[in-house]
Amino acid sequence: MAYRARDNDLSALDEQTKTLFAGDLVFPTHIPVLDGSIRGWLGVIDELSTLPAKRVFPGHEPVSDWPGALSDQRRYLETLAWDVRKLIARGEPITVAADTAAATERSRWQLFDDYNARNETPHFPKLNGNSPPDGVY
Repeated sequence: MAYRARDNDLSALDEQTKTLFAGDLVFPTHIPVLDGSIRGWLGVIDELSTLPAKRVFPGHEPVSDWPGALSDQRRYLETLAWDVRKLIARGEPITVAADTAAATERSRWQLFDDYNARNETPHFPKLNGNSPPDGVY
């Protein structure tokens, strides 16, 4: 069984050992790196969470328990989307969003300061109505 959030994602479930090889779809401790759609990724998380796996091999991290490895990732992505929506509603510029969106997650993720603004910046204009929507949120 295989799942993907972007055209280049691939995961596989070994049904015999109940091991999920998740590639870049699961990030238990390293902040997720958002190259695709937040909505799409959350949808894939919903699908993945139903798999009968016992463990997961994330793409760049040690083996983790399943499905617990998804809960922090889901919270981060939902927080990022929610915070960006609130900042836009208040009329804040993208620079404020890059500095503050999902800031409550900072202490929970490795490399937060390296990737969080990068995760937010491409999606701010879509939420703000300044570019065509692509289903990201």
